Amino acid sequence: MSHPEYIHLVLGGSAGGCVRAAVVTYGLTGRVHVFDDDLSHGPLNDKQARAAYFRALYQNYGQLPEDPVPSLADFDIPSVHLAQDLSPEVCIWAGENASERTFMEMACHSLRDFRGPVTRVGKTGLKSLPYIGAQTPALLASLFDQRDAIDSMTRAALSSDFLHQRDSGATLRKWEAGKIFDVPADYYDSLLLACCSKDWVSAARVVGTAMGRCDENNLLGDVFLSGRLQHLITEGLTEASGPQASLRDYDVRLS
Repeated sequence: MSHPEYIHLVLGGSAGGCVRAAVVTYGLTGRVHVFDDDLSHGPLNDKQARAAYFRALYQNYGQLPEDPVPSLADFDIPSVHLAQDLSPEVCIWAGENASERTFMEMACHSLRDFRGPVTRVGKTGLKSLPYIGAQTPALLASLFDQRDAIDSMTRAALSSDFLHQRDSGATLRKWEAGKIFDVPADYYDSLLLACCSKDWVSAARVVGTAMGRCDENNLLGDVFLSGRLQHLITEGLTEASGPQASLRDYDVRLS
């Protein structure tokens, strides 16, 4: 058979590794496309704007990653491949969280002209955190056998939801009761401030504490929180000591 039986669309390197392990070890078939990004934040309406957004976040976080900064460029791949692909089914791997739910909506928009069946793993059955990357390959393989179909009406609705998110221009999204909502860029600033004190504390510790206090459907990454901490410093709500070339280089305290 020259074409794989399935195409698996997965968000994030950790989740992609788990799904690939399920393919190698537990008998799943098909080709795995991994999109290494965090869609809970950053603009969705312009590739260059998204790349610039992430470069700005990394200015005071530390060295840029070896992989390209997320720019949405890879999200053109599904529609290009599927225009000529004979695979009978596309499976979207997405848990109920801000990043992966947005990914599912974006994927349904990319698949708007695809006539084959589209399914999803992650709506139910995930253990612990509701993220694909937090699961074992064995569990993911078993959940694939129970995957949910996404019918054409649901796909159209999810595509419409993505267009709303894309065109709103918002840079921060929150999962709530199975839906994605825009929230202001400063939505989590109070969380960061609550993790600071009048005494000097390592900026990395503040960010790590804030990450640990997130709700499970809306986990925040250290790169995003590092950027918001820099905003609080600029606004004079916190003070910083020492050079700020890297998150681990400086301490912060409440002003």
